[in-house]
Amino acid sequence: MRNKIKAKWVIRLPVGSEILVKLNGIVEESQKVAIVEVKKVESFNYAFVFGKFGGNKLFEINEKFKEAQVNEGDLICVTGGFFSNKICFPISGDFLEIDEFGNLRIEIKEEKKKDIVSPVKSKVSKIEKEKMVLDFWAKEFNGEGLVEGKVWGMAEVKMINKINQLNSDLEGKLLFTDNLDPSFLLKAEVVGVVGVVTDLKIDDLKTKMPVISLKNEDWQELFKNFLNKEYKFLLNSRLGRLLLVIE
Repeated sequence: MRNKIKAKWVIRLPVGSEILVKLNGIVEESQKVAIVEVKKVESFNYAFVFGKFGGNKLFEINEKFKEAQVNEGDLICVTGGFFSNKICFPISGDFLEIDEFGNLRIEIKEEKKKDIVSPVKSKVSKIEKEKMVLDFWAKEFNGEGLVEGKVWGMAEVKMINKINQLNSDLEGKLLFTDNLDPSFLLKAEVVGVVGVVTDLKIDDLKTKMPVISLKNEDWQELFKNFLNKEYKFLLNSRLGRLLLVIE
């Protein structure tokens, strides 16, 4: 385990996001930091038209409308042949592409918006066009990711190995265990556990939750200094890292 480190949490911001905090400002856990537009991608199967086009023709259309905002009824192209047809956009939105299978993909904005909140008390260290960076202090524990993923969660540092210990109190929390039996992990998922921390190494775990196996010395240090106390953690099993948030 390393001593206290300054960790970073990166928030991706779509273009047009409303920023609610200032650079170098302090934000509290769960404080709203931005409001973003909700977008979704609509796909339309036009293989009966575009499937007959060559690669060069599709490339020309994609380049013509690249990053363009299109309107319902706007002309995409005119098919060739004796019985030519006008092909128009079926909805308004931001043109994405016509893929190799002839699917037309358009991104549209929904009326509702989404609030982005800070997962932890932190300092706003960077605000850029498409991201915000929050700095916070943490203790770092290292290991090996068994199932990749990144998740925040509260957790009391104690062992839970029996299936009858798994209940709704663990919803949204991390689990410390050395029971990696498939039925145990499945029950953990069902009650709402979001990630697993263990000291074991097992291949091909049957779970969607991120799982990290800590190094023995880090595992021992965690249970020696933080046992039976609840903390907020950031589990990043892809990087083999568990961060314990400290004030």
